[in-house]
Amino acid sequence: MAKKFYITTSIPYTNAPPHIGHVFEFIQADTVARYRRSIDEDVYFLTGSDEHGLKTKRAAEAIGKTAEEFADEMSQKFKDLKALFNLSNDDFIRTTDAKRHLPAVQKLWKKIEENGDLYKKKFKGLYCPGCEAFKTAKETVGGKCAIHQKEMEVIEEENYFFKLSKYLPEIKKVIESDEIKIIPESKKNEVLATLESIEDVSFSRDKDKYWGFSVPEDDSQVIYVWADALPNYISAIGYGSDDKKFKKYWPADIHCIGKDIVKFHAIYWPAMLLSLELDFPKLIFVHGFINSGGQKMSKSLGNVIDPIELVKKYGTDAIRYYL
Repeated sequence: MAKKFYITTSIPYTNAPPHIGHVFEFIQADTVARYRRSIDEDVYFLTGSDEHGLKTKRAAEAIGKTAEEFADEMSQKFKDLKALFNLSNDDFIRTTDAKRHLPAVQKLWKKIEENGDLYKKKFKGLYCPGCEAFKTAKETVGGKCAIHQKEMEVIEEENYFFKLSKYLPEIKKVIESDEIKIIPESKKNEVLATLESIEDVSFSRDKDKYWGFSVPEDDSQVIYVWADALPNYISAIGYGSDDKKFKKYWPADIHCIGKDIVKFHAIYWPAMLLSLELDFPKLIFVHGFINSGGQKMSKSLGNVIDPIELVKKYGTDAIRYYL
C-alpha cells in the first residue's frame, strides 16, 4: 500500500484577482507534490479560496455586487490557475461551500464549545481588515498595520472567544521539539517569541458587519474568518462527512504558507487541533514575499503583478522555472 502524502497551500482571499505571489506558493507546493508522486506515494494536494470575512464583503460592495457574486468570480480566477500554470492539485476547496465545508466548521465549533473552550465577552481593539485580525500595539507602526500600511480600525463588539491561552504551554513544547517542524528555523524562533505575548482570540463577529457562516445556535454572530478558513485543511478530506478519507490523509505532511500568516498556522491552528483532539500537521513550510517597489506584493496595496500577463509574454514553463 502506497504511503500517503498530504500537502496544502494556504487559501487566498477572494477580495481581488490572483497575483504572482499566489502562483509562487502554488508552484512550490506543486513541485513537492509531483516529486512525491514520482516516488509512488499516494499524494493529495489541496488548494482553494478563502471567501468569508470583511475584505471580500467590502470589495464586492465597492463595485455594487453581492459578496456571493464577487466571491464566485474571484474563486473561479484562482481555479483557472490550474490549467494556466499546469498545476497538479487534486482538489480545490471553497470556504463558502455549504455541502463540503460548512459541516466541518459546524462540527469543529460544537466540539470546541463542548470542551469548554469558548466564552463570550465584550472587546475593544485595533482591527486590520487586510489581515482580518486584531493587532497589538507591537504589530502596528504609526497607528498603521505593519504589513498593509493602512490605518487600523477601532472595533468594539461582544464576541465568542477561544481559550487559546489554555493550549500555549503544549504548543510551545511541540514546536521546540519539532513535533511540528517549522522551516526555516528563523520562523520557528519567531513563533516561540510570539507565544510569550499571545492572548485568547475572538472567534466570532457581529453578523450585521461581517460575512460568514452563522455561529451554531446564535444567529447574531458569524464565525470569525480564521476559525472558518483554517478548517479547510480538514473539511476537504472529509472531516464531518467522510471518516474513512479523513483518517487516510490527516495529518497534513506539509502546510505551505506565506510568512505573514505563520501565527495563525503555528499557534491558532495547533490550539484548535488540541481542542478537537486531532493530530498536528507535521511540517509548516514558510516562504517569503515577492516584493514590488520594496514592499510585499499585496492586493490591498495595489502593487501586484498579473500572472496571466506574464504567461502571455513568457509562457508557462518559463514562469514555473523562474519561480
